[in-house]
Amino acid sequence: MNKHSNNDEILRRLDALAADADHTDAESRAVLEEAGVDPAAFVRSAREHAQTILAIDRLSERRRPSTEAQGAPSRVEGRDPFRYWVLGLTAAAVAVITTIVHLDLRADAAARRDVTRAQLIGPLLPSLASDDPEKRSIALVVARQVDPEFASQTSAQLAQWEVASQAQARASRNAVYATRFVSGLQKLQLSRDPDDRKAAIWNDLLPVLLDARKNRDDFVDVAIQYERVLPLLRVKDPEVFLDSYWGELWILSILLESRIAPVVEAARQQAPEPSVVQKIFQKNSAGLPDRERRAFEEAVTVYASSYKGLR
Repeated sequence: MNKHSNNDEILRRLDALAADADHTDAESRAVLEEAGVDPAAFVRSAREHAQTILAIDRLSERRRPSTEAQGAPSRVEGRDPFRYWVLGLTAAAVAVITTIVHLDLRADAAARRDVTRAQLIGPLLPSLASDDPEKRSIALVVARQVDPEFASQTSAQLAQWEVASQAQARASRNAVYATRFVSGLQKLQLSRDPDDRKAAIWNDLLPVLLDARKNRDDFVDVAIQYERVLPLLRVKDPEVFLDSYWGELWILSILLESRIAPVVEAARQQAPEPSVVQKIFQKNSAGLPDRERRAFEEAVTVYASSYKGLR
């Protein structure tokens, strides 16, 4: 093998050494450019340095025959290992320096990005924690432009918080409903006093149902409990007619229109034909004050409509 082939082999080995680095060529170029170094010039300088050493070596090889002819001892055996060691050390140093610069600059760039991110995200935090949904929504839109990953995580956490808050508020409201509901239910179950029955319908059970109907979630929770009330209503055949009758009729009408399958089915089983209710109205309305008679008549009309809606 001639000297030029040896030199080419050395350069090939230098390229192989660089290829063994932990970072990619693209990453190295990006880091050098960020540091203000021209990657092409940097690589060219390193290769030219190695080629200079090899050129000196070739020149000394051309001069060696004349020197040996004059009887000077040959130093080829002693110099080659040292020369190759220097070349290898040079290539390794270039790779190590590039790696160190790469890691240091990457860490510095990451730190700068973190600081910038904190400076941009910081002012958004009060709005993201606000009780105002509109403020939270606007802050999330801005956060997505600054840090999409942070915005995604925050959006998920806000959604969980919203569900938990609604569940807590719902439980709090339902606790109020529960107290009044149980009070009315116990009066119907345990008392034979007509006044207790009136109080149960007008003061507890009907108002609770009307209040809960303002919020669908609350209404579903409350209406399901009224399956326990339905068997206690006396709409089909009141033993003694009371002015709470049309209050019971309102309760039955609301549950028939609830669109909650088990509640509607339970209400249907307790619902008489509208003609039965009409007969009860005709029999008892004449003795009522005008205002109560009109209220009774309205309840009968609404019930007939709710009942027909089941078909």
